[in-house]
Amino acid sequence: MKHRDISLTNEEKDVCSVSGCNNSPKRSIPRKRVEKVGVLSLQGSNRKVHLCSDCYRIFKKETKKDRTMESLGR
Repeated sequence: MKHRDISLTNEEKDVCSVSGCNNSPKRSIPRKRVEKVGVLSLQGSNRKVHLCSDCYRIFKKETKKDRTMESLGR
């Protein structure tokens, strides 16, 4: 079965959501989770943020301690 890509917004998703970064996105993450870190400056106001591999690596490094504490609490 073939799936069609349907875009409901007029914005292009071919660019990373971090201001100053023009790479193609690899991951999408909720905006609240990225804003909680505060390291990356975002553009737009969508609920999901599209990050390239470099920006996602920065996000992962900044949230590593939070993720380990959350996994220990389970």
